[in-house]
Amino acid sequence: PGALDIRHCDLKRLEPQQWLNDTLIEFGLTYNIILGSNGKDRLLADLVHIFSPFFYRQTQLREVIECGYRCVSSWTSKVDIFAKRYLIMPINENCHWYLAIIYEPHHVL
Repeated sequence: PGALDIRHCDLKRLEPQQWLNDTLIEFGLTYNIILGSNGKDRLLADLVHIFSPFFYRQTQLREVIECGYRCVSSWTSKVDIFAKRYLIMPINENCHWYLAIIYEPHHVL
């Protein structure tokens, strides 16, 4: 996984009555799924691809919708997402977070 910069302003969002931001969501998912196993479950980590929270937002832009896959292909150019068992896509809409989890994406096509 790529590096994430956690800043002081991000940490303040962990206090009560604060909303989580993209950076904290991505860190939480990456740490818990990829790094949190302390190497005990590398198999699981190898089966999962976690998209950046910005990926879904990017796919919703009008120009991306019109040009299709070509406009987002660089987001997955270094990973074969169809070789993964799980694709995890954090989505923020209307100030609420949820996850889209795609199981065995090679069956989607």
